[in-house]
Amino acid sequence: MSEKKLTDKEIANTKSEKIMNAVAWRCGMYRRNPQRFAKEYLNLSLKPFQQILLYWMIRSNGFAFVAARGLGKSFLTAVYCCVQAILYPSSKIVIACKVRSQSINILDEKIMKEIYPNSPLLRSEIKKVDINNQKAEILFKNGSYIKVVTATDSSRGSRANCLVLDEYRLLDEDTINTILRKFLNIVRHPGYLDKPQYRHLAERNKELYLSSAWFQNHWSYEKCKDYFIKMVDPTKRYFCCSFSYQMAVKEGLLLKEAVEDEMSESGFSDLKFQMEMCAQ
Repeated sequence: MSEKKLTDKEIANTKSEKIMNAVAWRCGMYRRNPQRFAKEYLNLSLKPFQQILLYWMIRSNGFAFVAARGLGKSFLTAVYCCVQAILYPSSKIVIACKVRSQSINILDEKIMKEIYPNSPLLRSEIKKVDINNQKAEILFKNGSYIKVVTATDSSRGSRANCLVLDEYRLLDEDTINTILRKFLNIVRHPGYLDKPQYRHLAERNKELYLSSAWFQNHWSYEKCKDYFIKMVDPTKRYFCCSFSYQMAVKEGLLLKEAVEDEMSESGFSDLKFQMEMCAQ
C-alpha cells in the first residue's frame, strides 16, 4: 500500500517545524557555549581567558571582574553585550558609568568600529544605531537594546534586565543601590513563559561589576568579597576574579618592555602600579 501523500500545507508545516527545531537546538548550544558563538557567529578570535570570562558573564547572575590595564576590559564588555542581545531576544542591557564618554566608547569604538565591520551576521542583527551627545543606543531587530546612562540622579526611569557597571569603583554606592539597581525591576519575558508548563523557567536579572583595583577600605572591595563568598556557594550563580598585567603580557595584549619602561621612570609609584597593573 502506498503511503498517503502530504498536502502542500503539511509539507510546509513539516519544513517549518524542522527549521525551528534546528534553530532551537543551535540557540541552546550557543547559550551553553557563548565563546563558540563569539567565534562562529561574530567572527571573533578571543584569547582563552576572554572565553572563560565571557562564559561566566553569560552564565552568572552576578559577575565581578577586577582587571589590570591592557586586558581589554572594554572590548570584552562589548562582546558580552552583543552576545547577550542576540542570544536572548528582548534583552534590555544598560551600561552605567561615571563619565558618559567612557561607556559611549564601548558602543562607538568597540562595537561599531571593531566588531561590527568584521561580522556580517552582527550587521544583519542590528536595526538602528543612535550615538550622539544626547543618546547612545543600539537597537536590535529581535527587540534587544544596548544603551548607556550616566550614574546620576537624572538617570531615573531606565529599565534593564542586564546592568553593566563600568569602572564601578568610581561610582557612588548609594547611587548604585537607590537608582541604578532599581532599573532591574522588570524581567525578560519570552513568549513561552505565558504557558503554565514553562513558568518555572523565568530568568534572573544580571548585574556585572567591572573595574580596576582600589583601596581595601572602599565599598568596591567589599563588593568583591561578597561576590567571592557567593561564588563558592553551589546554590548561587556568581563569579568573581581578577587578572594582573602578566595575563595581558602572556596573551600578547601588552608588551613586557613597555611595563619595564614604566617601572623604570622617576615618577613610578609602586602603590598605583599594584592597583592599576597588578589588580591588587
